[in-house]
Amino acid sequence: MVKVTPVQLVGEDERGSNYEWNTDRSGDFILCYRKAGSSSGQHYHEGKADYKNPEVLYLVSGKAAMDWCPLGGNKIERVEMEAPARIEVPVNVWHQLIAVTDCCFIELNSMADVRKDSIRIWRDEFEKMINK
Repeated sequence: MVKVTPVQLVGEDERGSNYEWNTDRSGDFILCYRKAGSSSGQHYHEGKADYKNPEVLYLVSGKAAMDWCPLGGNKIERVEMEAPARIEVPVNVWHQLIAVTDCCFIELNSMADVRKDSIRIWRDEFEKMINK
């Protein structure tokens, strides 16, 4: 359910590299830096905020893992990724991003979207729910 797409390399030379992607989203974005071993998320979205349906993140640097499980599911899955990558999380999917290395990602939504449409369930509580 969680979709990770490599970001397209469009040019590279002795100066570095250029990547390109398209988004139909505009407005405020969130730039996040995370230290290795830290996590973000432990929540799901109901689609109350347009830009959380689906939630889209771009991993800009580093390596990360996304643990996820659809509501009503019975197993937490894991997908690992390395920058640059696009991550798409549908509504009603519990998820947690874990920084494998120091990393940076961009969320294509605002803090207002986060507050409007994030239902927090800590991982240990979620594991108890799915293991009943």
